Amino acid sequence: MPATTRHSLRRPPAGPGSHVWPGLDESFARHTARLAHTPQGRELTRSLVLRDGVAQRPRPLGPPLCLRPGLRSELDAFLAAYHRLIETILSAYDHDPQLRRVLTVPEPLREEVAAARDHRVHLMRLDLLPHPDGGLRVLETNANCPAGLTAAGRGRAAWRVLLTRHGVALPAPLPADVPTWTGSWLADLALRHTGVRPRSVALLCPRGANRNEINDYEAGLTAIGIRVVHADPRELRTGPGGTTVVGGEPIAHAYAKISTRDLLRMGADALPYLRAVRKRSLFVQNGLRGRFLGDNKLCLAVLSDPQFAGLFDAADHRRVRPAIPWSRNIALCDGAVLRAVGRDRERYVLKHPLDTRGRGVVIGRESPDAAWAGAVERACESGWLVQEYVPAPRAPATPNGSGRRHDLALGAVDGRLVSAFARTGHDARLNVARSGRLHPVYL
Repeated sequence: MPATTRHSLRRPPAGPGSHVWPGLDESFARHTARLAHTPQGRELTRSLVLRDGVAQRPRPLGPPLCLRPGLRSELDAFLAAYHRLIETILSAYDHDPQLRRVLTVPEPLREEVAAARDHRVHLMRLDLLPHPDGGLRVLETNANCPAGLTAAGRGRAAWRVLLTRHGVALPAPLPADVPTWTGSWLADLALRHTGVRPRSVALLCPRGANRNEINDYEAGLTAIGIRVVHADPRELRTGPGGTTVVGGEPIAHAYAKISTRDLLRMGADALPYLRAVRKRSLFVQNGLRGRFLGDNKLCLAVLSDPQFAGLFDAADHRRVRPAIPWSRNIALCDGAVLRAVGRDRERYVLKHPLDTRGRGVVIGRESPDAAWAGAVERACESGWLVQEYVPAPRAPATPNGSGRRHDLALGAVDGRLVSAFARTGHDARLNVARSGRLHPVYL
């Protein structure tokens, strides 16, 4: 394979009309695409699947991609700075009324989130759209139970064996490439933040809901000697001394795979779970504020708006701000902005603040005029995010096709990079729950 050149997030703009992000190693992509069509590659592809957490349909992982040398250190610094900015928003939520106006929370959850005092985002996935100018644009933050991180780790580890056999030099493994990572990061996190290494962990997921990666967490926890208890969050009860009880057994640590839709659907049945997390008798990733504020797409409205710049460390803000597309809470926009959004639909996207799997996203250029007008009206009533439209770059042309687009997703624990993947597809929404295909990324 030809040698690659060093690359920077601040590389000068690509040529006029270019829609290719220069951060991908295109020769590596073509090489692995060809390798995927060999007998060994086809066997590997059959064995590497991402199982849809709702329909349980197996979706094969695509061949791996690799970033050009020199990007890793810049991405590490960018991710750490972005993580600090998000945690700053959580800390400022109590004393900044304007921030609370922008960063809204569904009414049934508002009281519990306001009473919570956790200001940490333990686990997050940052979804990015690489830009032809060599930089990145932040699409959204996933600080709930982000999918894809373990599947990408499995893919990188499996492909490493085949690629090394073919003489391809690869970057060092990422933490998620280790099979027990799903258990070890959660156990280590609990030890750091509670002072206790868990002996048992509840895997909380509502019946009939998305169970993506639940099996990975069971395997990872069991492999390091931690017992797993599967439970629906509605089964939680308060025991003696304020402890949290599942099936008659005290539980102090959990991994919560619960969407906002499912939580709101539970109504009052979710209150024991919410109060246990708020009172810290139950430790779960991201707590309440990390989950409902850090995961909230309206954080981008805060990061985009100059009036909030003084909240943040200046160096972190300077590093991240160029990657934030113009974003606002549409309910707070003035008449001139609303008229522009309604008139120039091809320039804008509407996003439900806490929805997942590509739902609650309305792309103006895909919507007829009447449908867009209705979507803007609903978004104003509910306080959605309005954001400038950013096109996805074109994926490298490979022997099995072209014309696809791609994004880049970075996973982090306490702001440190642990996994990465890209999704490719023909749709504007590159979501694996739709038609996107996940590709492990080496960097």
